[in-house]
Amino acid sequence: MIAKIIEGRSFGGCVGYVLKEDSEIIHANGLRTDSTTTIAQDFNFQRMLKPRLGKAVGHIILSWNTADKNMLDNDIMVSSAKRYLAKMGIRDTQCLMVRHHDREHDHIHIIYNRVDNHGKTISNSNQRYKSFTACKELNALYGFKQSDGKQNVNRGRLKGNDRTRYQIYDTLKAGIRISRNWTELQNYIRYRGVEMQFKYRSRSDEVQGISFSKNGQTFRGSAIDRSLSYGQIDRALNGIDNAMGQTHRIESNVSTDRSMDSNIGETIGYLASALFSIPESTSAKNEPLNKKRKKKKNYGLKR
Repeated sequence: MIAKIIEGRSFGGCVGYVLKEDSEIIHANGLRTDSTTTIAQDFNFQRMLKPRLGKAVGHIILSWNTADKNMLDNDIMVSSAKRYLAKMGIRDTQCLMVRHHDREHDHIHIIYNRVDNHGKTISNSNQRYKSFTACKELNALYGFKQSDGKQNVNRGRLKGNDRTRYQIYDTLKAGIRISRNWTELQNYIRYRGVEMQFKYRSRSDEVQGISFSKNGQTFRGSAIDRSLSYGQIDRALNGIDNAMGQTHRIESNVSTDRSMDSNIGETIGYLASALFSIPESTSAKNEPLNKKRKKKKNYGLKR
């Protein structure tokens, strides 16, 4: 079982999309289910308890592996969905669960009101991490097959932010496999339209996080995939460096290889491949970022 989390502003639009042909309501709480109109009306009545909350529409898609088809029925889906919501801290609010039959894999849509029955806002902080943990625990509890990961996602069906996120994911995974340090990784992904930005701890040179941008969209590394946090990437690059018996560090405006004791043939082969696949930076501005900020020269002098 895996989950996809969406937030929106229109209950009418979300309900209309979910209750399409070949769908069935398998659970409802605090809602009249006579029609899409009455469902949307009930959601909006409660929403008015917190009128200034823009994105009050909570929408979660729970999907199961095709290998789980024989063990799934409406009761199992509702039971696992309720446990999932509890682990996410989504409780005491209106909820609609709808099962779709238009795909090979079984999945349900959960619409919930982010304004709870007491007029309080249901938090959406750390949702991706909590969702990953909840799915992992429920897969173990029910015996569902754990997803094999992002490599099996059909890229052709993705749109908008999801499409960009997976493009960044694929680019980074390929770059990490062939790069021996942060400089090479940044050059590789930049050539393919992805930029990286380091986040530093306040008033410190310590790197706290990393984000990536493409097509005007920016994502934290850990939001793309847990393996793409700054720490995980750094460990992966260091692991490659150590395995090759070399030490590479990010240095400003320095590209000289200080260790030429490796096999000459391997070195020449690597440099040749790098020249064909990695573009040269044209200015100091385009140089890869340092793990530590470079101190400004002539600091404190007035002009």
